[in-house]
Amino acid sequence: MFLLSECILFIFIMFCDSVWLKYLSIFLCFLYTLYRKEGIVVLWVVLLADYCLLINDYYEMGIFLFIVVQCLYHEILGSHYKFYIFLFLLLYPQMPMLVLCYILMSFTNLIVAYQKKHSLFITIVLLGLCDICVAIQYIFSIHVPLIWLFYLPSQVYFVKKGFINEDGAIVMGDSQKERSSVK
Repeated sequence: MFLLSECILFIFIMFCDSVWLKYLSIFLCFLYTLYRKEGIVVLWVVLLADYCLLINDYYEMGIFLFIVVQCLYHEILGSHYKFYIFLFLLLYPQMPMLVLCYILMSFTNLIVAYQKKHSLFITIVLLGLCDICVAIQYIFSIHVPLIWLFYLPSQVYFVKKGFINEDGAIVMGDSQKERSSVK
């Protein structure tokens, strides 16, 4: 039901470009994390960041929250992220520096996820493609409708996939363990 709902919203977003449909699609992802009991904190921060960027014009706060998401990804990947918080605090007042910090974290997470063959790699690649579209849109002041072509699938993939440990085994959350023990 979750995937069907997201597919329908995705089609509407591609044709309508509605801010509220976009936010609804992320809200559904968040609700799904509550159901799965995995990734709740990440999607809560994503939900707040999208609120700042889609509903309001709080760009600095939105970028800060996406930096927090990258820190959480870093933690999922088993790496330390405290350096990035220091970097962020050092660069905070300047928007281009915040963006640079975000890009650095995203690129680092991409490399670590690739090296570890972690399932988060696909999410980060899709987010990177989304970020490229966002950069083109703001640098050249043109509308790039492809942003959500990559962004929504990245979030849906993140909430649908299982967390995979370094051995390649899927780590099940409590809700998945309960369902598998019933079978």
